[in-house]
Amino acid sequence: MTTVKILVVVAIVALAIGCQREAPPAPVAVAKVADIAEVNTSGGFVDSVALAPDGSLVATGQRNGPIRLWATADPKEPIALDGRRQAIVDLAFAPGGSLLASLGRHRESALRLWQPGERAGTRTWVEAAAVPVGRCLSLRFDGSGALLAVMCEREVLLVDVATRRESSRLSNPHKEDLTAFDLTPDGSKLLTAGHEGDVTLWDALAVTPIRTFSVAGSRRPGRPPAGMPAPEVWAVVVALSPDGSRAAAVTIEGTVYVWDTATGAELLAEADAEAGGPPTGSLKFARDGQLLAPRGDRYGMRLIDVPRKTSRKVTSGGRAYHTVAITNDATAFATVTSVVAGSTLTYDVEIWKIE
Repeated sequence: MTTVKILVVVAIVALAIGCQREAPPAPVAVAKVADIAEVNTSGGFVDSVALAPDGSLVATGQRNGPIRLWATADPKEPIALDGRRQAIVDLAFAPGGSLLASLGRHRESALRLWQPGERAGTRTWVEAAAVPVGRCLSLRFDGSGALLAVMCEREVLLVDVATRRESSRLSNPHKEDLTAFDLTPDGSKLLTAGHEGDVTLWDALAVTPIRTFSVAGSRRPGRPPAGMPAPEVWAVVVALSPDGSRAAAVTIEGTVYVWDTATGAELLAEADAEAGGPPTGSLKFARDGQLLAPRGDRYGMRLIDVPRKTSRKVTSGGRAYHTVAITNDATAFATVTSVVAGSTLTYDVEIWKIE
């Protein structure tokens, strides 16, 4: 009888422990929406991509100037925008999808806004405005599409989309040039990163700093070879959660950081000795708080559960991701890949939907 009682107690305890264990996370449901081949003109380097909020259009920009719009359902005949000969460094669709911003460098160095229109009796996209901005690198619309933030080398400009005029300017608080930035959907908070390794959270309305985080110290396992100086580390991509409560960064070494913006607490610091610098645009918080981030080898994307410090593969493939554009709700993304065949360099675009 005593033996039976012991077995019953052991069984009950084992059952209780089993009930307390968390079920493994479900696999991510993801589907490739489109695969667009050869998005570059001959000899062109594709450095920028943008995805419309509904995933119906993708825009690509080249280093030698051309901007083209592709319908994901039928990408055979792209729309070529009447652009100038300037390197296109970034593209962004407004939340409504009916406005496209392009950022060029060299010669004109202009921010241009494009919208659906007609040219020579044909439906196309036409230039709606051009704003000289100087040497700038990146674009972000707020959630309403009323505000457009432009990151330049030494400052961030906030542009009123309706008036096409600069509404405020944030001079560079960093010791060195800016490397990345992000804006909350309500336009109230701004996150900037500098080449010296600092990441600063801002009140975008008052244009005042809230707190600063650092990624300057190498987190890679192991020590650098004897006699070698400590590596310089900085953030390549940064992201703010929709409510501004979390900030994230991926460094040139591939280390992923997440912080609580209210307390400054470090919630995640994931270092990988094999990881490399992430593709531009490859970081975004989902509505449920998970973080859509690049894999360390650049051959795909993953979802990071920050509290659990676990991640699930979203995509992987045989080509490295060159640059990425993620929708504001992190339910879809487009990525540029490249392949060299002989002396020919070809860029392709993949569009993915996350269920």
